Amino acid sequence: MHFEELWEKCEEVNKDDNTKISSLIDEIMMKCNLYKVIEENESIPEEERKNVKSRTLGEILFALTNLSLQDNIDVFDALSTAFKYRSIEKYTKKYQS
Repeated sequence: MHFEELWEKCEEVNKDDNTKISSLIDEIMMKCNLYKVIEENESIPEEERKNVKSRTLGEILFALTNLSLQDNIDVFDALSTAFKYRSIEKYTKKYQS
């Protein structure tokens, strides 16, 4: 399965979810904060921490599919545009005379 197909399947699962945008953003922020806590918790063995971070990132991405669905965002175009501007920034800084 291609990533695009997976994204669309996740959006389909979220199709009947009427969570408000502000609640989705709160959920994404909470999961990002959880990811940060996991990253900073050195008492968790490295392999286990890697697995928990992977699962948490998956949950963040899944929540983002709900956001993109509800706001009807073309995520390919959005990411492509961000990449274009970020790469211009990066290479401009890198090759300044």
